[in-house]
Order: sequence, then structure tokens, then C-alpha cells
Amino acid sequence: MEKATNRKKIYTARKCMPQNLGMAFRLWLLVLWLWPAWHADAAPQDFAARRFDQAQLSWAQTASPPAHFDAGTTALPSEWQALRPGHSGLAWYRIRFDAPATDLPAVLIERACTNAHIWLNGSRIHADGVLKDPITRHCYQPYWVALPAQLLKSQGNVLDIQLAGYAFDHVAARQRHAGLSQVWIGSQEELRGRYDKQYFWNITIAQIIGVSMTVFGLAILMLFAMRQQDRHFLYFGLAMIGWALLGIRLYWERLPLPGWASEMLIISLFPPVVACAIQFLMHYVRQPKIMVTRLLVLQSLAVPSILLLMGADWIFRLGSAVFTLLSLEFMVALVYAGWHAWRLMRTDFWVVGSSLLAASLMTVAEIAIQNDWLALPRIHLIHFGLPWVFLAITTRLVQQFAQSLARSERITQELEQRVAEKGREIQNNYEQISLLRANEAAQRERQRIAADLHDDLGAKLLSIIHSGSSQAQTSDRHSAAHMARQALDEMRLSVRGLTAQPIPMAQVLADWRTEAMERSYAAGLQITWHANEPPMHLILGARTQVQLTRILREAVSNVIRHAQAQHCEIHIHVDAAMIELRIDDDGRGLGGAEQAAHGHGLNNIERRARHLGGLHQFGTSALGGASVKVRVPLGGDSQPMPLE
Repeated sequence: MEKATNRKKIYTARKCMPQNLGMAFRLWLLVLWLWPAWHADAAPQDFAARRFDQAQLSWAQTASPPAHFDAGTTALPSEWQALRPGHSGLAWYRIRFDAPATDLPAVLIERACTNAHIWLNGSRIHADGVLKDPITRHCYQPYWVALPAQLLKSQGNVLDIQLAGYAFDHVAARQRHAGLSQVWIGSQEELRGRYDKQYFWNITIAQIIGVSMTVFGLAILMLFAMRQQDRHFLYFGLAMIGWALLGIRLYWERLPLPGWASEMLIISLFPPVVACAIQFLMHYVRQPKIMVTRLLVLQSLAVPSILLLMGADWIFRLGSAVFTLLSLEFMVALVYAGWHAWRLMRTDFWVVGSSLLAASLMTVAEIAIQNDWLALPRIHLIHFGLPWVFLAITTRLVQQFAQSLARSERITQELEQRVAEKGREIQNNYEQISLLRANEAAQRERQRIAADLHDDLGAKLLSIIHSGSSQAQTSDRHSAAHMARQALDEMRLSVRGLTAQPIPMAQVLADWRTEAMERSYAAGLQITWHANEPPMHLILGARTQVQLTRILREAVSNVIRHAQAQHCEIHIHVDAAMIELRIDDDGRGLGGAEQAAHGHGLNNIERRARHLGGLHQFGTSALGGASVKVRVPLGGDSQPMPLE
């Protein structure tokens, strides 16, 4: 047992090794992705542009450069929280410089938060956006401005930067706190390359990430629509779209909200996004908890309510607390999901666990940045690193969906094969049942024919035998010949029931009338025939025709042999659904003794009527003798109406 367990562990480790290597490769790509931006602050050795690390400062709230910069000199980069805590509005920075040794000079400011206008020697040379609330947001966008040659002097140039921003307490993250970076002055070509690089990392990549995350999120939601039992697709897709919405702040310059309202909105979006991420983890390892869901929903509603209640002066502190709390919740959920993934789904533990570990490390780094334990990086680390984690998980989810789809197709094919086999089995069973039913029907028909031959033909042949064995007189021989003819008719009738085709009803009535008249004439019985005109194209089946012929023949035979009647009336009524026979005579009727003595023929009539699904009735006729009534349905689904 122990050896088998060890072999299973070795097999699992070998199976997971390619995926582990793939995850390590993704993390290495993430490091290569972030490394250039993280170290972009270091200029090349041959970089000729001049960097300015100091500037004069003024807190004047004026529309043009002030005459005096009474706040002294400050180091660059500078943050307002360190210089003047709680300040919102404007600040002026002044740098004095000599014209660079280039025909096309320019100035580069890598960060001016929230927005800046640039002046050269008292003239404004750059003004993009407004400096009043809501201030145009350029915290993540660098500034590259060409210095006009007509305004530039060889020495003693004055560069004034009018900066508008929000106090530290009025923003949710340090990245949007008012401040100014170092200033570069040099050739346009040299500074343009540095500007394009930073603009690419801070703005272009953010836009690409936003569009990609939205597309991937919608794709995952489409997968959920196809497999709604896998609810982790739903939460992961919503988390991706929510993260894309949070990234809009990096490149959406003009939010139509006051500064404090936009910051509260950003903070309020974090709890739903993290809630979707936690729900994804819980459902991914198949451990959803209704209590966790309720707490996450309550938290998502409580955060904006608390922000509105506390006001703008608490935005940063509440934002930091919310971000730290959400990060801790996410890490707890990560540990919980990792434990269950290790126990239940070892392969996915290595794939998803490695990705989420990277997300946790970036989250810890972001917490340290917001609490000023780490220096403010040149890029928003978690925003640009986390999409790689989303991409890794998306790749795994798509792989799982493809595997599930392939497995479903395989199961479907197996089910189709089984259904086909069962269909063939049912078809074989049906054919066997049909054969059995046909055999049963044939057996019943044989029994009926045997009964007919025994009751009718056999009795007549027996009478012929007796007549022939007793030295009969001439009258007896005539009687024997008559019975022989009747036996021949009975045999022909039986054969017709087996081989004949359906016969038109009008022809059947004509045959019945002819036979009844011949028999009554030979017996000295007067017969009156009453029959309605049958419906056109009404066809009578051979089986029904044979049985009704026997019923009519039996009834007439009873009148001739036993009724001692002088007159007989035959009434036949036919419609599309029913046929009714009534034979009345003026004989001695059906008394108890007579009926018992001559009950064999009446029993045959009763049996044949019942065999056709019809009704019969024996009684007294209006002529004073016996009356025989039989009603038989002609359609397969017809039921005879009760006899009156």
C-alpha cells in the first residue's frame, strides 16, 4: 500500500512538472515586464539632458507667476504632504537655467500631480486641462514641452510650473497625492525618447490592459453562459471587468465628478472586485460559503456608506484601511483555497496557487507603498503586474473548459452509441413482440376456423355420413345432397375469410339477400327483406363479412328448423360506423325449454357477435315469434351503441 501511494505521488509530481515550469516561465516574463519600468529612473551614461533637483516654491493662489517665491527652495521630487500638510489648490515652482547647447530644446516633467501649466520667461507655453476642481487628472502622464526659441535666452531663463493638486487626506492613494518630480531640460530628440517610454508604460499599456481585461472578462462570462454550473467563471469574469474599470483612472483625464467624489468612487469599487475574486477562489475549489457571500455583499454596501458619513478629510485613511482589509481578506481566502486545492485538485494548486502567490506579493508591496514603507515607484506596480496573473488564470480556465468540452463530447458520443444500441435492442424486441402477436392472432384465427368447421361443416358432414349409412329413402338422399351443398358453402366461406379481399357493402347485401331467398324458398318460408342503401364506397372486410354471413345464416337456419314459422322479416341497417341485423319471425318464439333445447345456434350467434366487438339481443318479435338483434361496429375505434 505504501509503495503504491509513493508511486502515485511521483506520478502526480511528474504530471504537474510541465505546468509548474510553465508557471515559472510566466512569472519570469512578469519580472522582465516590470524590470525596465521599475529602473527607468536611471538615465544612460551618454544622456546629455540636464536634471534639476531643486526649485523655488511659492504657495500663491495666482493665475500668473508670482513676483516673490517666499517659501524658499525645495528638493525635487517633492510632495505637498511633507511641505505643507493639508494644502489643496495651487503651488508655483521656479527653476532658473541657461539655454542648453541644442537648436531644439525641450523640458520633460515625468510626474506633475494632479495637473500643471508651464511658463517660460513669463509666457505660458503649455496649458492642458483645468486647474480648478474637478482638476484634470495627469498624475500618471508625463509632460514633454518644446521650448520656443523666440522666448529662450542664452542665460538666466526662468521656468515656472503652476501645479494644481489635492491634499494628501483627500486622495485614496499616494500615486494621486499632489507633488512634482525632477525636471529635465535638453534636446527634444533625447527627451522625447524618455517621454515616449514613460508614456507607454503609464498610459498606453494601461489602455491596452483595460481593453484586454474587458475582452477576456466578457469571454469568460460567455464560457459561464455555456456552462452555468461552473460559477467560478462568472466571478472571475466579473473580477476582470471590475479591475478594468478601476484602471480607467490611469488614463481618464477628465472625470465629471469633484475630486473627493471620484476618489470615493474608486474606493467603493474595490470591495465588489475583491468580493468577486474571493468568490472565484471559493467556487474554484468547490467550497462556497453562503455566510462569506453575505458578508462580502454587506461589506460592499458598507464601504461607500462609511465614506459618505466620514467626509472628504478621511478619504486617504479610510482608503488605506479598506485596501489593507481587503488585501488581508484576499490572502485568507487564498490560503483557504490553496489548502483545499492541495487536498482535492493538486494539479490546479500549482497553476493557480503560483499565480495568486504573485498577486499576494504585489498586494503586500502596494500596502507598503501606501504606508510609505517603500518609495513611490515610477509605475503603478499592482495595476500592471496583476493582469499577468489574470492572464495565467484565464489560460488555465480556458484549458479546463476545453477539457470539459472534450469530455462532454466524448460522453455524448458514448451516450449516442448506447442509445443506438438500446434502439437496436428495442427494435429487435419490438419485432419479436410483433411476431408473437402475429402468431397469437394467427392461432386465434386457426381456433376460430376450427370452431367454424367443427360447428358447421362437421355437423353437416356427420349428418351426411348417417344418411349414407342407413339405407335412406330418396327424400333422405335429397336431404343429404342439400347438406353436402351447405357444407361446401361453409367451406368456401371459411376459405374466403382467410384469402378474400375486402368486398363492397352493396355486393355483400346482394349476396345475403340471394342466399336468404333461396333457402327460404326451398323450405317453404316467406321472407320479407328490408335493407337501406349503404354509403357509397363502404368496403366490408373479409373477416367481418364472413362472421356476419354466419350470423345471418345461423339466424335463418333457426327460423327454418325450429321456429315453425310461416313468415320471416330481415331488417338490415348500414352506415359508415355500424351495421345492425334484425331477424323477426311469427313462429313459436324463444321459450325457456326451446331456448335450452336449441341453444347451440344462439350460442354461435352470441360468440360471433362478441368476437366482432358487437352486441346481441334475443327476444320476442312484433310478429309474435322470436327476434334476434346483432349490432357490430365497422370502424377500428367504433363502439356499438346499446340495443334498444
